[in-house]
Amino acid sequence: MQPPRLTIETAMGTDRGVVREHNEDAVGGDPSKGLLILADGMGGANAGEVASELAIDMLISQLVGESQKPTIPFGNEDLLTVLRSVNQAILEISQQVPEYRGMGTTLVVGLFRDRLLTYAHVGDSRLYRLRDRVLERLTTDHTLIQEIVNAGEFASLEEAVLAGVPQNVLTRAFGVEPEVAVDLAETDLQAGDLYLFCSDGLTGMVTDQAMQSILEDPNRDLMGMIDELIDQACSSGGLDNISVILVRVVESEHK
Repeated sequence: MQPPRLTIETAMGTDRGVVREHNEDAVGGDPSKGLLILADGMGGANAGEVASELAIDMLISQLVGESQKPTIPFGNEDLLTVLRSVNQAILEISQQVPEYRGMGTTLVVGLFRDRLLTYAHVGDSRLYRLRDRVLERLTTDHTLIQEIVNAGEFASLEEAVLAGVPQNVLTRAFGVEPEVAVDLAETDLQAGDLYLFCSDGLTGMVTDQAMQSILEDPNRDLMGMIDELIDQACSSGGLDNISVILVRVVESEHK
């Protein structure tokens, strides 16, 4: 007997926060094809906004295009090839247009296909999974502070923060160098899973424990959860733009 088919329910939201004058984050994708994307742009003026929106637009165009298939017919190497082209496009524009010089973006990309999630990321935007009331971070930040912790100089991120190590220095981003190393992985999907894509405007203001307390009600409306996460980030200072995508895995009623 075939196991039940899995489908996804999604919601997304973004907010400029309390301090920033404009929003350089972007969220998007094509949920009907299982594609979700979150980007946190950087570069000053409106350059970060250009980089994040360009990345999302290119990914939708190249991964979805005119395909009428219910899932995206792309393998892992195909996804990496598209991501490399995104990196090159952002870099070329930043070199050609003076006001965009130095722009770049983080990315978290998820491809949900029946019982499998393929995800790729660069930067300090994150992907979490809530399964069986356990919240697990699936991505590792590409930041100076994370590399210092990985090297064993501190026992934890919290210890490094207390020691004064800066938290927002990226070691990888799209559009900064001709080549970018992309972390790509896969994980199985189970009915009831909840996946959280978020920018550091959320994780810098709201603890994992506080996020889990919002996310762990399986019957709660996804958009309501997003609104509360953003409200908590803003009430904690809202120092950066805040972006959130939620994906709930459910059993399909159709074969």
